[in-house]
Amino acid sequence: MSQHRAFAKNNHLLVTGYTEYLNNTWIPQGSIYSTLGINNWQSQSGIYNRFNFQYSLLNNLKVNVSMRNNFIFGPTIATYNKLFEQAGFNYNKMAMADNGYLDLTMRYSDNPSYLFYTNFDRANLKLSLNKLEITLGRQRINWSKNLVWNPNDIFNAYNYFEFNYVEKPGSDAALVQWYTGNFSSVQLAAKLGYTELPDSNGVLRREQKKTIAAMYHLTKWNYDFQAFGGVMEDDVTAGMGWAGSIAGAGFTGEVSWFRNQQQFADTSNVWVASVDMNYTFKNNLFAQLSGIYNSAGATGPAYAQYGSLSGSFSNLLMNNVNAKTLTRSRFDLFGELSYPITPLIKVDVASIYNPYDKSVYVGPTATFSLTENLALSAVGQLFWGDSLTEFGDIGQMLFFDLKWSF
Repeated sequence: MSQHRAFAKNNHLLVTGYTEYLNNTWIPQGSIYSTLGINNWQSQSGIYNRFNFQYSLLNNLKVNVSMRNNFIFGPTIATYNKLFEQAGFNYNKMAMADNGYLDLTMRYSDNPSYLFYTNFDRANLKLSLNKLEITLGRQRINWSKNLVWNPNDIFNAYNYFEFNYVEKPGSDAALVQWYTGNFSSVQLAAKLGYTELPDSNGVLRREQKKTIAAMYHLTKWNYDFQAFGGVMEDDVTAGMGWAGSIAGAGFTGEVSWFRNQQQFADTSNVWVASVDMNYTFKNNLFAQLSGIYNSAGATGPAYAQYGSLSGSFSNLLMNNVNAKTLTRSRFDLFGELSYPITPLIKVDVASIYNPYDKSVYVGPTATFSLTENLALSAVGQLFWGDSLTEFGDIGQMLFFDLKWSF
């Protein structure tokens, strides 16, 4: 089933989108919740409505605007607010934060048990001039090659567990792409935005950050290669990636290097690398295996230095992840199997394992295509691990998702 269908279309305007109802049941697991008196199952619901507008001002000039209306409500919101308050944070404020240079989030109303707001995650102009393309405004700059972890995605890293946000966040940025040949191109990109970082007292501080980089892309030997260099927030960064195949199996990889600008003279290098292989069998069974390495990652409990509340649970929910912090572990391993039982029913199971702290995530999914543009999904996000491990202090989450695309 296609992600979107045209709702309105003429020679100049195209409108697509969806309306979605998502219900979430959370089963807390961990001693911290018992200490706080949270022993019962929690539930919340969300109604999401998205519009994508594309308008052609000229043959070579387009305007793209996308907005997402969010109404999230239920007892879980009140529980989240209580948990984050214990850690000194405001959950509602963090959930509705707009990290772009421009605040394009409209906050209508909220209290401890609901949130109602609209976020514009795309708002840009795109100009095409022969071999030159210029895009200005809020956009997604996608430098990723892998399907799971993307160390090259220095502009728009995303939270893997936010499965219902398939469009992924955008950035307030400028992108210039020059096609230097039939199989090569150069990109120059600059992003300006904000990030929230805890100070020595654990209080979140909002700081303006910039990311500026250049990337060269080349297709050769049936492989796509890319190499980039620049600055990502506080770090000088460089990296490379590839996408191709081996014996019919997809083979992709990304490697990135980071060095703090304030500590450039020392040896504080951070390397983040991820390799991904996937294969589709003749019976349409899809298999995927991926691994990620972070030289600065923990070789013990991943969140030992953060504490239960400000560790794995809060990082699971928030959107401050970047290409340097895709995992807090030294190494994680991912596996996935997906199979269409019928043309209208698809099942999938994915898992992430941390070999250092022995914590594990398992994510089963079943999707039913009810009509051409209506789908029902049942999703599990099941986390197991000791306290302070990467997937500990969370529990299990069960989702039911009904989505109508137009």
